[in-house]
Amino acid sequence: MTDPKHARRPIRQLVKQLEFRSTFGRPCYLKRNTVHAALIVPMLRTGAEGPYSYVQTFQRGTIHEAIVLGYIALGPDLGEVPEFAVAATHWSASPDLWGRTISLRGGGQ
Repeated sequence: MTDPKHARRPIRQLVKQLEFRSTFGRPCYLKRNTVHAALIVPMLRTGAEGPYSYVQTFQRGTIHEAIVLGYIALGPDLGEVPEFAVAATHWSASPDLWGRTISLRGGGQ
């Protein structure tokens, strides 16, 4: 993976979140609708078995760009995302939307 310091800010934010959250030993997830992608990550406070939380929304195009540039990889299969803390009105709270794992390319998770 090349250094993301010259990438657009949203890509740098995504990479930074994944670098930090992937050290928890549990997968990070991405739930997408037609325009946006919600990053769902392990919570900081409870270690290996703790809950997940919504951390940030990105444009789908940002996720695609990060994949093309080689910074991240998505898991191959859509599946259920663990329960996570988010406002009930946020679109990612819908149980009908499945997600994929997301990780740094060449390591991370």
